[in-house]
Amino acid sequence: MKLELERSEFLKAWQTAEKYTPSKTTMEAINGVKITADKDDSATLEATNLKTSVKCSAKGVLAIEPGSAVLNAELFGNMLKKSNAQTITLEVNQEKGILKAGKSKSRFTVIKTDLFPKIPESNNAELICEIMASDLGGLINEGSCAASAPSDFPKYMGTCLLRTEGQYMISVSTDGKRLARSKKICISINKDNEDLLLPAAALKDLGKIFNSEETVKIFADDSTVWFTLDSSEFSIRRIDAAFPKYEHILNNEVKTSVKISKKELLSSLERIDVIAKNIPGHLMAMELKPDNEIRITSRAQEQGTISDSLEAIVEGQPMQIGFNLTYLQDGIKAVSTNDVLIEFSDEEGQTRLLKDEGDDFLYMLMPVRLSPQDLVNDDDNSDSFISQPEEPEEPEYNENENNEDAPF
Repeated sequence: MKLELERSEFLKAWQTAEKYTPSKTTMEAINGVKITADKDDSATLEATNLKTSVKCSAKGVLAIEPGSAVLNAELFGNMLKKSNAQTITLEVNQEKGILKAGKSKSRFTVIKTDLFPKIPESNNAELICEIMASDLGGLINEGSCAASAPSDFPKYMGTCLLRTEGQYMISVSTDGKRLARSKKICISINKDNEDLLLPAAALKDLGKIFNSEETVKIFADDSTVWFTLDSSEFSIRRIDAAFPKYEHILNNEVKTSVKISKKELLSSLERIDVIAKNIPGHLMAMELKPDNEIRITSRAQEQGTISDSLEAIVEGQPMQIGFNLTYLQDGIKAVSTNDVLIEFSDEEGQTRLLKDEGDDFLYMLMPVRLSPQDLVNDDDNSDSFISQPEEPEEPEYNENENNEDAPF
């Protein structure tokens, strides 16, 4: 194989493909990106980590001698990125590669093509729906923010559920202590009430790519889901697990509501985290005042106290409520409007974060019970700080699909 590459154009596709090679593995074959070129001005790049795969078209390619090769993703990628030549020549003969870029010439080994795994193809898969890429990106980013790190049990904690429902696609994630749900209108629905349970980490990577006004087609079979966009196709293996029946746990009771600037609230939480990060559970307290002000505080043993007051529109009853600061931040960051609407049921009930307008996003989290020692008074001049009580044990949840218990 011998190719002439227009570096900047080819690099765009290469950087997309190399993201799907594993960072650490003993399998040499999946450390590489497979490139296949015939007699036209493009080539096909393939990469996989065995759970997520990509197959995309690379422009800026002239096939002098068509063929295919598997190139080490990190090695060849660095050669491309560090070269300052606009046109480079890649030549592969058996297991040896030569890269010529201006006066620079590099020789390197390549991976045998017959070792590269076969990428799943969507030829026999069923079309589920079509959705605008930017809407799918927003759906993924919003709906996956309550997923935890991958877990052996229950498996759903590291996943995000995509579901077709009427004219919408819905995304939902939960780790048992919080829940995120987003919905967007599809261009078309081919299969209604279809559930696709996928690893959240893999979906989040796709969410960063889907930001255009192009159309994404979603296909699925029993084991894999494909997302096709323009000349690229991404595939993710489905998770074989039951997602909790979350709908019946959501309640609409509101005793107090707060409307506040997203930017100002996040900035305040970053200041509070200077102390809160030293506390088990990242504990912070929020005091809701009827004079349109909220006060956020945190107290850490042998570290100190911190408090911050923010202007907000507060309606309803005064309240003092505790949260895991990180969980609260995750929900606020997922809100895409300038203002955040926060609804409180009570000090121990559900708290919901919503967009200032529209009903297409919901982030629910459970408060943390506060003790008197957790609160910071304006006149608190004590030099000794009381230990925080241990957090109560979290309940275990049954993953069985017939389980009617709420995840909270």
